[in-house]
Amino acid sequence: MGTWVKETDEAFYLMQGNQWISRIQKRPSSGNPKEQVLNVEGMRDWFLRSDAPLAMTVSIGTGAPEPEKLGGSGTTPPPEEVVPPPEEVIPPPTGGGGEPEPPGSGGEPAPEPAKSLTLRVKSSTYFKLQPKLASELTDAEKVLVTNGTTFDIQYYIDVGKNHWQIQLLEPTLGDKTHRTWFVYTPDIDVLTGVQLRVVSDTLFKTEPKISSQLGESQKVFVKNGTQLRLLAFKPAAGDHYEIELADAVVGAEVNTKWYVYSPDTKVDGNRQTLEVTGDTIFKARPVQSSQLSDAEKVLVKKGTVFLVNSYAQPENNHVRVALQGAFLGPQNRTSWYAYVPDIQISGTEIGNNPTDQGPGQPANPADRGVALTFPGFSGTYYSNNPIQPKNRYGVRGNFTWGEALHVNPSTGRYRRPANAGVVYNILKVADAMEEIRKMYGDKPLQINSWYRDPATNAAVGGASMSRHMSGDAVDFVVPGVRCFDVYARLNGWWGNRGGLASSSVFTHIDVRGYRARWSYGY
Repeated sequence: MGTWVKETDEAFYLMQGNQWISRIQKRPSSGNPKEQVLNVEGMRDWFLRSDAPLAMTVSIGTGAPEPEKLGGSGTTPPPEEVVPPPEEVIPPPTGGGGEPEPPGSGGEPAPEPAKSLTLRVKSSTYFKLQPKLASELTDAEKVLVTNGTTFDIQYYIDVGKNHWQIQLLEPTLGDKTHRTWFVYTPDIDVLTGVQLRVVSDTLFKTEPKISSQLGESQKVFVKNGTQLRLLAFKPAAGDHYEIELADAVVGAEVNTKWYVYSPDTKVDGNRQTLEVTGDTIFKARPVQSSQLSDAEKVLVKKGTVFLVNSYAQPENNHVRVALQGAFLGPQNRTSWYAYVPDIQISGTEIGNNPTDQGPGQPANPADRGVALTFPGFSGTYYSNNPIQPKNRYGVRGNFTWGEALHVNPSTGRYRRPANAGVVYNILKVADAMEEIRKMYGDKPLQINSWYRDPATNAAVGGASMSRHMSGDAVDFVVPGVRCFDVYARLNGWWGNRGGLASSSVFTHIDVRGYRARWSYGY
């Protein structure tokens, strides 16, 4: 049986018989409310089918009911989520338009944490065994998947030309022998558990600049009330977020990566991902791959993205990661050692909202302050003494043990390091902070949070795997400089030496030994 196209008051349908197999919803034009628009990108594969439509009917203003879905329940399904055409503005969701209420105040609840990578087909498309046009493949090399279908996937790889390679959790397509498929990215989205809400009319931009410095093709207007899922978001210069959209295409071209002014938005949710930055081998032990059996190693391609459950301190230039929902190798392992230079971590866990406060600089530096003792070290140290008696620039260090250990000069209480390793990590952080201070003209930096024992970390709202518990992280402020601008300046300089993040009220840096980047979302 062949196919045909039908236009109604509400949508365009790809029909088979008297039922539809794919649908593209219309919506009011933002430029002229008397007109309707739709995204024609979804029609592309209609005409690449072996039974491509050769006829079309127009049924507008007839009062006839909308057609039924092939294999449906016999009732007209609710409108699908609509992807605006590139030249149009992203509209607010139906029934919206005003500023969305925050979670817990009667509006939409905050997104649930992502327990696995879930992919949803938003426009009927082909899953393919090769990243080619569907018309170039045999029927055995492609499977048509209708919109609304969801799959749990283990990971995805951006292979370019608007295609992802995905690894299904279960081989449920076609002859059910393949887990690896290629899919056209504008036809899918990822249910990430991270949602961006626009709370004031704004612009998505190709660079983090004020809009007057950008051409018309470098920005697109986005209305208040718009809600979009994100694959990732990070701080950027000028109080912008660098965002990667999970389920929308805006602008003059297919584009998912944008910058947006952060005060115009609210981000709910977060997630941690591991991205492979160069072809690498995941290993069961942190040794040379030649020392491992085939069952103890697996090749992972550049660009592969996994959800991460947890990760540990580097060991022999490897970091042990526990993947979430990904089962690799002949033994279906979820925990592997990854070579530090070949990976980066993005995002953070939900609930990582630290509210720690630092003690500030000593009122009387001539006073040595509170006496301190450290495990594994003999002798006595003092809270007002510099961590580095002589720093890398040959002068007395600028950061004190009192700042690192949050010493209370009135009570003498402090966060005593749990072990000698914490002390050595504090020394590493102090050295990095001396460099940062020098970048900003040797002006004093404000320390918000440095070492936290586990009880303190939980009390102040830190992440469950916070680097602060190892002493190798610090949250700080450069007075007079916006925190996102500090992040942007340090990002390239810090590279893969450790983690870097920012909220609107502090910047975080750590010396974990591999690249990690995130935003706290506030």
